[in-house]
Amino acid sequence: MYFNTALLVAIVCFCTGNLAGQISDDLRRDEPFFRKKIPEFRKWLAENRLDKFFVADSFSVTKTKATLFLRPAFSGDHVCDSMQCVWNNLEEKNRDLNGQFFHERLLKKWAFLAEIREEQAEIVVRCHQPAHFFVKIYGENGKIPVEGRSLRSAIPMQISLPSGGISGVNVGENSAIVRSQKVGTVCANAKVFFINWYKKKGTPVLWNARIDTTYSFEDEFVVEVTHLSNEICPEGYYEFHRIFVKGTQRGEDVELRWDFQGKYGSGVLFPPRRNNYKDMELKYKNDLTNYQNALFKRMLTYLGRR
Repeated sequence: MYFNTALLVAIVCFCTGNLAGQISDDLRRDEPFFRKKIPEFRKWLAENRLDKFFVADSFSVTKTKATLFLRPAFSGDHVCDSMQCVWNNLEEKNRDLNGQFFHERLLKKWAFLAEIREEQAEIVVRCHQPAHFFVKIYGENGKIPVEGRSLRSAIPMQISLPSGGISGVNVGENSAIVRSQKVGTVCANAKVFFINWYKKKGTPVLWNARIDTTYSFEDEFVVEVTHLSNEICPEGYYEFHRIFVKGTQRGEDVELRWDFQGKYGSGVLFPPRRNNYKDMELKYKNDLTNYQNALFKRMLTYLGRR
């Protein structure tokens, strides 16, 4: 096939510029995009059997924050007491099984779907009748605090929680212990592994993978990779991968925990704008889980050789 080289270069440059800075400094300009992500969040709740507890009913946008509002999906004489009981159980159960509090998983998913930094994301869970229950989750300085008002004594309720709490994509192992190492060294080596893994990948003919490691500290980092295909989705869609890794020093050893999320989108010559990607978990959860498990096994093997 013959290509006009100059034309192809011009188109590539235009597309590259178009892909940069998808979310503007003023989030209010992206209000229509955030609105489209609420149905995706609802599907994610349903996928994890959380839709019988929470409804994503509305959102608001300021210059610096995109806030998603959740309310109870049930009613009754003690709806707010029930909401607090659900919340407490999900927080504790998810922490025990996945190493993250439930509120952390909620905010990470909203930020991922909305394609904003966690510091720009916020979730408010609220119940107004007959009592008042309120929780606000937000990102700040690399952490995800939670604050709000709880009932003084929630009435104990019989609640059937989803098996395994909120599974997300991490239905297998999402943690490991690296023996006799320092957390800074382990995280630095883990980041090098992912950079080396993705830098040789891309799409057929046109694109090399683009790797963003802007968010990096001594004990945690994020790797975002675009311009991928034929990694997870069997149909060959363009793919966007986001990997979060956090290390904690446990005496002489390091505990590593991770979170892997992916999106997919279609295109002809060029990857779609990031805001045209869809959450892989809703359609390719098994493929996503298998890829994640294999990838982190390779990472742990790599770390064991350092």
